[in-house]
Parts: sequence; structure tokens; C-alpha cells
Amino acid sequence: MLLNLTWLIPGLPIFSSIFIALLLLSFDKTMNRLTKPVSYFIIISLTISEIINFILFKKNISGNDILFGSEFELVVDRSALLVSELIGFVFLLIMLFSVAKLKRRSGYVRYFVFLGFLSGFVYLFSFSGSLFHDFYDPLISYLDKAGISF
Repeated sequence: MLLNLTWLIPGLPIFSSIFIALLLLSFDKTMNRLTKPVSYFIIISLTISEIINFILFKKNISGNDILFGSEFELVVDRSALLVSELIGFVFLLIMLFSVAKLKRRSGYVRYFVFLGFLSGFVYLFSFSGSLFHDFYDPLISYLDKAGISF
């Protein structure tokens, strides 16, 4: 049951970014004035993704979630969930610091749209299977052998 929610982890930031991008294309001046609601909307979508990711990590859920028929599958295991949790946390910090420190100029909404897209696609990359697992599995295995647990 919880494994079927895996698509929401990369899906929420990507869909919220697509929604804001479509609004930005349609209502350019209005959307560029709504900097705080736009940034909070994307931050909330990333936060919900992080909460789902954390629940899957704590419940030790693993398996494959198949999307789009058999064309694409998300490989969910403990190490993928850990890495995606860390990646999402970094993106969340970047977004929160951006809200606090960046001036609201032209391109601010576009910046958050790109951050949302990037976070969603990095989530997809972390669940992609062998391509990314070949990179971080040796690191996680080394940490497990050293006695460092998560």
C-alpha cells in the first residue's frame, strides 16, 4: 500500500512546478508579483514529498513501483530512501534560505520553478535503479560495515 505512494515523492515537486510554470506563462506579470505564495506552494510540495519519503524510510519499505505500464519503475530500498531524504532536505534548505535571503526581482518565480523541477528529477534519479545505485551503494555498504547505522 505505502509502496504505491512512491510516485508522489518525485511527482509532487514536478507537478507543482509544471502548474506554476503554466500559470507563469499565462499570467506573467501577476505571477511575478506573487513571489511568496509561489515559493511557499513549491516548498510545501517538497515538504510533503519529504514526509512521504520519511514514512517509507521509517517503515523500511522496499520494492519496485512500476509507473506508466512497464516502461518505468522506481526502485525503492533503504539506501535509495536515505539518499533521497538527504537530497530533499538539501533542496528544502536551499528553498528556505532563498525565501529568506533573495530579493524579489524578475526571475524569482522562474528560479523556484527550476528548483522544483530539479528536486523532482533528482528524486527520480535516486529511485532510478542501477545507474544511481552503482554510485552510492558502495558508500552505504562501507558505512554499514563500519557499524554506522541510520
